[in-house]
Amino acid sequence: MNKRTEGQIVSGLKQVAAAVAGTTAGAVVGGPEGALLGAAAGPALATSFDLIVDRITSYRADRTAQLVHEVTRVLGIEASELQERLLADERLLEFAGRVVAAAQDISLTQKRRALARALASAVADPAPARLDVWELLQTAIKEIDPPHIRFMHVISSARPLPEPPERPLDNVKYGMLLQDVCKIDPGLKLGGHAILQRLLSLGLVESALHGMIYGGTYRPYALSGLGQRLLTLLQEEPAPSS
Repeated sequence: MNKRTEGQIVSGLKQVAAAVAGTTAGAVVGGPEGALLGAAAGPALATSFDLIVDRITSYRADRTAQLVHEVTRVLGIEASELQERLLADERLLEFAGRVVAAAQDISLTQKRRALARALASAVADPAPARLDVWELLQTAIKEIDPPHIRFMHVISSARPLPEPPERPLDNVKYGMLLQDVCKIDPGLKLGGHAILQRLLSLGLVESALHGMIYGGTYRPYALSGLGQRLLTLLQEEPAPSS
């Protein structure tokens, strides 16, 4: 891969990510007080945090480069072709900027790899309807943490309700109770309700209620179609056979 071309893409994506973020340090406090505070604290902070800032900047640069490399690897294209595709589609380029901004702040390699796969899929098929889905997935990847991923792995064995017009069968068990998820992974018990609520709010888990069952405690849940897609993005690739 041409390192110069890859470096240009990395630099360009950083600029897009910065534009998407659109935040400045001065906006945290705001007003004259914020300006004075920033002026007074500036020299001391610059001296004290130079090493930290340099390390963070280095991490972000490395993560962006890794993302570009992973996207081109998945697509089987050169960096120059990736650059052409991104520049040819304004919405796709903006999406790439959001992916980069997210990846720069994520330490978990599994999540950064999932973001790279999402971007690669968007580049492969940038149809507006598909970009809508990848936008949802990009947001979900940012918002979940390892406990949410563990929860999704456990509940992935639960059978979801069939898609209409197919009807649920009376003799089939759909979904999984929260208490059953926590039995399989006891480490999820303390935060189980909070984890479930986050996954529900992101559309990654859905009710698999079939019949008259009352109360959230006894409501069965399963991965949604979006959740299944996200779990696929998060999965490890099989090791090459020797």
